[in-house]
Amino acid sequence: MRSQEAIAMLRGKARTLVLKSIGIDPIVLEFDDVMQLPIVDYGVRSRTQIGRRVNPLQVSMYACKELGLEGITSRIYLPRLRQTETPQYIQRAVEWLISTQKNRGNFSVWENDFPWPPARLQPPWVSALTEAYGALVLLETGHVEDARKHIQSILTDFREGGVGYYSAGSLWFLEYSSNHPPLLVLNGMLQCLLILHEFAMRMRDSALDNGFRLGYKTLKRDLGMFDASFYTLYDSRNTPADQKYHTIHIGLLRTLHSKTGDPYLLYWATRWAKYQRLYPFVEPAIFIRHLIRSGVDI
Repeated sequence: MRSQEAIAMLRGKARTLVLKSIGIDPIVLEFDDVMQLPIVDYGVRSRTQIGRRVNPLQVSMYACKELGLEGITSRIYLPRLRQTETPQYIQRAVEWLISTQKNRGNFSVWENDFPWPPARLQPPWVSALTEAYGALVLLETGHVEDARKHIQSILTDFREGGVGYYSAGSLWFLEYSSNHPPLLVLNGMLQCLLILHEFAMRMRDSALDNGFRLGYKTLKRDLGMFDASFYTLYDSRNTPADQKYHTIHIGLLRTLHSKTGDPYLLYWATRWAKYQRLYPFVEPAIFIRHLIRSGVDI
């Protein structure tokens, strides 16, 4: 066990050095005692200084974790912050989410007030993943109408200010919504589908159910696009998924399979699980090849 821990530590240090060499600082999550909220220190991303920010996604995810909602969302991967493990944190998170939401008519969003160069985003920008997690927190804590307006945003096209992407009878939920060609992120799509499924079940709303069915049909059509023979892809730009996100993909597929019973999902989850044994060995080579192909000066 000690040798495995030592290897993991060395791999972590090596990854940090590689990221820093291309202008990316590791993301650090901490708790702000004044705001009583998690703060994300993004440092430098793609040579752009972002620094410490409140991200509504992390605020919502910590609340979901404390509310015991991982049976809906699948496992939530966040570093432990003891200050978030209290009923007081949930109340504070809900108050902050309600006070910062932006009403856009028949739907609402939370805006991020910082640039995100990896997805070529300038503030304010919105995210389907944020809307889904935040909506789930509000639904679970009894703020049903606010929750409904946020879940509606993922069913609203990004060209109309929402975070959905409609195209030729398909619907993708955009983790990063912008006017650029839409970037399709697999883990964001899967998590939004799980939460939308929960909303459709609880509210018995045909519009939500139809949205889930269309998104689910789109996922099944596109799922193979994220298979790279011995690893998975994070997004539609062929960015490799690191070991953490590869594990997340498998867990989300299995959770979605438990909701739908669809053997197609189990097929992909089982196939990708077979890749896991090699991931610790091939991950560095995968990312170096990606950086070279992307033309990044390392």
